[in-house]
Amino acid sequence: METRSHFHAELDALKGRVIALCRLAETASQAAVAAWRSDDQAKARQVIEADRAINQQTCDIDDACLKLLALEQPVALDLRCIVGYARAVINLERLADEAVNIAEGVLAGPGLPGDCAGPLTALSEHVAGMYDRAVRAFVADDVDAAMDVCRLDEQARELVVSAMRCITEALSQCHAAPDAGVRAILACRSFERMAAHAANIAEILVFIVKGVSISQKCQPR
Repeated sequence: METRSHFHAELDALKGRVIALCRLAETASQAAVAAWRSDDQAKARQVIEADRAINQQTCDIDDACLKLLALEQPVALDLRCIVGYARAVINLERLADEAVNIAEGVLAGPGLPGDCAGPLTALSEHVAGMYDRAVRAFVADDVDAAMDVCRLDEQARELVVSAMRCITEALSQCHAAPDAGVRAILACRSFERMAAHAANIAEILVFIVKGVSISQKCQPR
């Protein structure tokens, strides 16, 4: 009994570490978006520098997951928790990488000005809302909230299409320089992938709690 109690204490601590990584990734993504909107190169450099800590924590949590799997041989919910946490940190690390990509784009120069700022801002705000909901769902083991995040991913794709249409029209009409257009396209794609990672985190929560996979779907099988 004491051994299992110790194991569950370690499992709770592991979830706490995953949640802490969620917060770091959230800070990185918010800072990257803020740097992109204001063309703040100093803030962009901070995002890039902070990624080292995220990468290290990702490795540390991954090692902790492997240790628990090897030493405790968990089953059922405990096993799903560990596997789910390992999956989650992969998505968090990649989401933070997209924040770095956006920050590096800021250092390369401003993206498209004018009318295209609106669709791109709407996309970035939608993605930020998705990620916030995904983290809240993860912390509270709230499957219903996680399913809402999954459904919001479809709206994110629609916003991506709208932003990309605006960018391509601006380029075709010579309203912006090609290099600025490329940077805007890359930012748009990074926002799209960030939305996908937020949806993945929500799917992982459903997997942990319900034991079902909803990958590529919005209803449990």
